Amino acid sequence: MGPDWYCHDVIPGTVRVEVLARTANTLTFRPPIPGFGTDHVIVIPTRHVSSLLELDDELAVELLAAVKQAAAQVVALHGGCQVLTTVGDEQHNKHLHWHVAAGAGVARFVAR
Repeated sequence: MGPDWYCHDVIPGTVRVEVLARTANTLTFRPPIPGFGTDHVIVIPTRHVSSLLELDDELAVELLAAVKQAAAQVVALHGGCQVLTTVGDEQHNKHLHWHVAAGAGVARFVAR
Protein backbone atom coordinates (compact mmCIF):
# COMPACT_ATOMS: atom_id res chain seq x y z
CA MET A 1 0.00 0.00 0.00
CA GLY A 2 1.26 3.47 -0.89
CA PRO A 3 0.86 6.58 1.19
CA ASP A 4 -2.61 7.73 2.16
CA TRP A 5 -3.01 10.89 0.04
CA TYR A 6 -6.10 11.97 1.99
CA CYS A 7 -4.54 11.68 5.48
CA HIS A 8 -1.09 12.91 4.47
CA ASP A 9 -1.92 15.72 2.05
CA VAL A 10 -5.59 16.66 1.69
CA ILE A 11 -6.84 16.76 5.29
CA PRO A 12 -3.82 18.67 6.70
CA GLY A 13 -3.89 21.04 3.71
CA THR A 14 -0.49 20.15 2.23
CA VAL A 15 -2.15 19.99 -1.19
CA ARG A 16 -4.60 22.68 -2.25
CA VAL A 17 -8.11 21.45 -3.09
CA GLU A 18 -11.37 23.27 -3.76
CA VAL A 19 -13.35 22.63 -0.57
CA LEU A 20 -17.09 22.42 -1.26
CA ALA A 21 -18.30 21.38 2.20
CA ARG A 22 -16.92 20.33 5.55
CA THR A 23 -18.52 18.85 8.65
CA ALA A 24 -16.94 17.71 11.89
CA ASN A 25 -16.19 14.33 10.31
CA THR A 26 -16.34 14.76 6.50
CA LEU A 27 -14.70 16.74 3.73
CA THR A 28 -16.13 17.28 0.25
CA PHE A 29 -13.80 18.73 -2.37
CA ARG A 30 -12.73 18.91 -5.99
CA PRO A 31 -9.24 17.46 -6.45
CA PRO A 32 -6.50 19.54 -8.08
CA ILE A 33 -6.34 17.06 -10.98
CA PRO A 34 -9.71 15.48 -11.83
CA GLY A 35 -9.58 11.70 -11.96
CA PHE A 36 -12.54 11.24 -14.26
CA GLY A 37 -15.54 13.13 -15.55
CA THR A 38 -15.78 16.78 -16.45
CA ASP A 39 -16.91 17.43 -12.90
CA HIS A 40 -15.24 15.33 -10.20
CA VAL A 41 -15.98 15.67 -6.49
CA ILE A 42 -14.53 13.49 -3.72
CA VAL A 43 -16.10 12.92 -0.29
CA ILE A 44 -13.98 11.50 2.55
CA PRO A 45 -14.14 10.97 6.29
CA THR A 46 -11.66 13.27 8.03
CA ARG A 47 -10.42 10.47 10.25
CA HIS A 48 -8.80 7.42 8.73
CA VAL A 49 -11.23 4.72 7.70
CA SER A 50 -9.56 2.22 5.39
CA SER A 51 -12.63 1.23 3.36
CA LEU A 52 -16.39 0.91 3.25
CA LEU A 53 -16.02 -2.45 4.97
CA GLU A 54 -14.45 -0.75 8.01
CA LEU A 55 -16.98 2.11 8.28
CA ASP A 56 -18.92 2.34 11.54
CA ASP A 57 -22.66 3.00 11.36
CA GLU A 58 -22.61 6.41 13.06
CA LEU A 59 -20.05 7.87 10.68
CA ALA A 60 -21.79 6.13 7.76
CA VAL A 61 -24.90 8.26 8.28
CA GLU A 62 -22.92 11.53 8.27
CA LEU A 63 -20.75 10.45 5.35
CA LEU A 64 -23.70 9.34 3.24
CA ALA A 65 -25.43 12.67 3.93
CA ALA A 66 -22.32 14.44 2.57
CA VAL A 67 -22.28 12.17 -0.50
CA LYS A 68 -25.99 12.85 -1.04
CA GLN A 69 -25.44 16.62 -0.82
CA ALA A 70 -22.52 16.48 -3.28
CA ALA A 71 -24.54 14.33 -5.70
CA ALA A 72 -27.48 16.73 -5.55
CA GLN A 73 -25.18 19.65 -6.41
CA VAL A 74 -23.61 17.79 -9.34
CA VAL A 75 -27.03 16.68 -10.64
CA ALA A 76 -28.25 20.29 -10.43
CA LEU A 77 -25.29 21.36 -12.59
CA HIS A 78 -25.13 18.44 -15.04
CA GLY A 79 -28.44 16.59 -14.92
CA GLY A 80 -26.93 13.38 -13.53
CA CYS A 81 -23.84 11.86 -11.96
CA GLN A 82 -22.12 8.66 -10.96
CA VAL A 83 -21.36 7.88 -7.29
CA LEU A 84 -18.63 5.33 -6.74
CA THR A 85 -16.46 3.84 -4.04
CA THR A 86 -14.20 0.82 -4.30
CA VAL A 87 -13.04 -1.88 -1.87
CA GLY A 88 -10.36 -4.53 -1.76
CA ASP A 89 -7.93 -4.81 -4.64
CA GLU A 90 -9.92 -2.26 -6.67
CA GLN A 91 -9.20 0.47 -4.09
CA HIS A 92 -6.14 2.51 -5.13
CA ASN A 93 -5.95 4.50 -1.86
CA LYS A 94 -6.73 2.69 1.38
CA HIS A 95 -8.73 5.61 2.79
CA LEU A 96 -12.48 5.42 2.21
CA HIS A 97 -13.46 7.91 -0.47
CA TRP A 98 -16.50 8.45 -2.67
CA HIS A 99 -16.24 9.83 -6.19
CA VAL A 100 -19.15 11.91 -7.47
CA ALA A 101 -18.56 12.48 -11.17
CA ALA A 102 -20.40 13.68 -14.25
CA GLY A 103 -19.69 14.21 -17.92
CA ALA A 104 -17.17 12.76 -20.32
CA GLY A 105 -15.00 10.09 -18.72
CA VAL A 106 -17.53 8.36 -16.48
CA ALA A 107 -18.78 4.85 -17.24
CA ARG A 108 -21.98 4.75 -19.25
CA PHE A 109 -24.36 1.94 -18.35
CA VAL A 110 -27.30 3.24 -20.39
CA ALA A 111 -27.39 5.07 -23.68
CA ARG A 112 -28.41 8.69 -23.54
